[in-house]
Amino acid sequence: MSAFRVILFSRHALRCSRSLSRHYAGLTAANTRFCRERAQPTQLFVPQQALTRPYSKDNETPWTDVKYDELKALIKSGHVQLVDVREPEEIASTGLLPGAINIPLGRLHQALNYMSDQAFQNKYQRPQPKKWDNNILLYGQDFDSVRATAALELLHKWGFIKARHYIGGYAEWVAKQQG
Repeated sequence: MSAFRVILFSRHALRCSRSLSRHYAGLTAANTRFCRERAQPTQLFVPQQALTRPYSKDNETPWTDVKYDELKALIKSGHVQLVDVREPEEIASTGLLPGAINIPLGRLHQALNYMSDQAFQNKYQRPQPKKWDNNILLYGQDFDSVRATAALELLHKWGFIKARHYIGGYAEWVAKQQG
């Protein structure tokens, strides 16, 4: 299997395809733009690594997934912004990880993109995460929580490209703390 994928047509070639077909059919009008040198198909080589998810040092989990031991070290260092994406009713019956704030998945967009820094500080008693922060960590209830995974994908889409998530969730944290 090749380490590269070939992309045959550039955007410009696709845009000029109508002009090409008119030109070769002899239907070109005086006002039709045609760019011969750029309308040819181009080959763009993209490394296979750029098309797959980057992995962490252990080559098992993606770099966005944080395991229990790494989370414990991050909490101990105090250099982590933990966000619980569960609903407040769930948290009332179970609890939060140490130092975490609760922003339910449905309110995440407003809290991170539309609230002012001061409003966020007043509501959550923490500074608002910024897009360039590399210590934003999301988690949900169970192993590989659907809500935490969805929240991670949304944060990446909104520009928080260094955000990660704890794959064990609150359930694994409690089990390992008790055991």
